[in-house]
Amino acid sequence: MKRLLLLFSSLLITCLAYSQQWIDQNYSYDSIMNLSYGSSVNFVGETETHLMDIYLPNCDDPTHTARRPLIVFIHGGAFVAGDKNEANLQTMCKEFAKRGYVTATIDYRLGFISDDAAHTCNFPNYSCVFATDSVEWYRSCYRSIQDGKGALRFLVNRHDQFRIDTTNIFLAGESAGSFVALGVGLMDVTSEKFPQATAQASVPAPNATATSCVYNTGITFPGTITRPDLGDIHGTIEPSTVNYTIKGIGNFYGGMMSNLLANHDVSKPKPAIYSFHQPCDMVVPIDSGKVMAGLTWCLTNGYGCYGISNTPKIYGSRAFSNLNTTNNHGYTIENHFTATDFPYNFLFGTGSCADQVNNPCHAYDNFSNRLNELAAFFAPLVSTNPICDYTLGINLEQLERDIKIYPNPARNAIKIEQNTLETATFTLYTMQGQEVLSGTLSKGTTAISLDASIESGMYFLRIGNTEFQTNRVLSIQN
Repeated sequence: MKRLLLLFSSLLITCLAYSQQWIDQNYSYDSIMNLSYGSSVNFVGETETHLMDIYLPNCDDPTHTARRPLIVFIHGGAFVAGDKNEANLQTMCKEFAKRGYVTATIDYRLGFISDDAAHTCNFPNYSCVFATDSVEWYRSCYRSIQDGKGALRFLVNRHDQFRIDTTNIFLAGESAGSFVALGVGLMDVTSEKFPQATAQASVPAPNATATSCVYNTGITFPGTITRPDLGDIHGTIEPSTVNYTIKGIGNFYGGMMSNLLANHDVSKPKPAIYSFHQPCDMVVPIDSGKVMAGLTWCLTNGYGCYGISNTPKIYGSRAFSNLNTTNNHGYTIENHFTATDFPYNFLFGTGSCADQVNNPCHAYDNFSNRLNELAAFFAPLVSTNPICDYTLGINLEQLERDIKIYPNPARNAIKIEQNTLETATFTLYTMQGQEVLSGTLSKGTTAISLDASIESGMYFLRIGNTEFQTNRVLSIQN
């Protein structure tokens, strides 16, 4: 019996230590900002280039072979606004990089063809949420999913460069970003393509009141706008032959525009899903219903506005969780729902229209707690081996602060200053992972010439020794 208890205790300690590996924030990190991952055609046929930010944990890995799980975080904004620079997304990336994940946040195509009618209200840019028909919402979501898949393939194709374990991929998003994350993770068979993503009838150009919307800025509209087929579910960005496995998806007050749980590529495991949603959400209903139904009720009952029309009916977090249970789809879904329903009262009560001016339900109740829940949910799903251990015997934060590279942007030469490592090496790589320059560093300041043959652009500068490696981004303007 004692032996059994000892064995059980040992296993319990091992499991706790393993799971804490991806929960505790033990690491410092480097970041690569505004990296282009590809381009695609927007809703009026113009080509857009898309950017991402990447955060890389610094690990003690003498053999330089350790791989880290990857999480891609995706912003919200009703498919018409938002970007990768949102504060929540940056915090998520940094906190999970400190936990040992490679993290990224992405931009993607925004906008849809606005209605040709004028919709006025006492709110600026009110017409910007009116699409010409509900089809446009599906098409916008579909384009975003294609971009998300392309961004993921961009990272997977560079798994050696970023030291990503392609068998441990995670996605998470807020609001519209959750629709995208769920779509990237679950839309994996051709039959799941939205019917609305096929060629559709042409529609009139937007009303003049909508041309000032952020997603319409700089666009000259023809009198009639064509709507071609949007192509394959995977899009065209970064084709890849690298196999990867999506282990989990974080859904923060989002949903699905179709039941993406019903069909699944049988060659891949089903991702586990974490969901947080508030029943009083006025933008994305927690159950099955139209997008912005609660907001429309408030605007028509208290502000005398024209109700928001042409929005799609979707499956909110509780609705698709119920679909999973009722139809035995077989997904592991962990729900974190608050208690307050939308009261359909303009002035009084928790969750009423007036209350949500300062306490919106389309938001977190406690941001930090929900991120910790997500980390705890993802941790047991990570099977990366070897584990990305944090550096022992070195004051990692001090070392990170100690390394200085200047000037940056650089022209002709740079100086690298470090006073922690007795000896170190540096290697300069292109963003595609091609080595272009390398050498040794001593304590103090080392001057390095940049040959004129090195083209202008963004580069990785890897600095370290057999015990420590860190990546910095260097801009060269030769």
